Amino acid sequence: MDRQHRGQLAHRIHLGLVRELGQGIDIGQMLGSALYARDVLLVCQAYPASELPWLGEQFRKASADPGEHDAAGPAGWGRDSSDFGASRPSTGLDDFVDSLPAARPTARRWLTPSSWFAR
Repeated sequence: MDRQHRGQLAHRIHLGLVRELGQGIDIGQMLGSALYARDVLLVCQAYPASELPWLGEQFRKASADPGEHDAAGPAGWGRDSSDFGASRPSTGLDDFVDSLPAARPTARRWLTPSSWFAR
C-alpha cells in the first residue's frame, strides 16, 4: 500500500469531484477512514461519463491489502465463520426464481352485473 500513490489518486478524485459537483473531499480523511473512502468511491461511480469511476477503482486497488484475496476468494468467501457451514457468494435472483415451484394458473372470477343480484 503506497501512501503517496493513494494520496495522488485521492487528490485527482478531489479535483474531479470539484469539477463535477462543485465540492471536493477531505483528502486526509479519505486516506485515513475506510468508511469515508467507501462513500467517496460510491459517489465516483455515479459519474460514469468522467474519469471518476476509473480513479475510484485505482484507489480501491491501491488500498487493498495484499492478502485480502486469498484462495477462498474475495473478502474471505468460503471461510467457515458460523455453525451454518462455509459461506459462498450469492448465485443471484435468477437461480432463486428457478428453484421455486411453478405456479398453477387460477381461474379468474369477475363480478358481473347479473351476479350482483343473485342470492
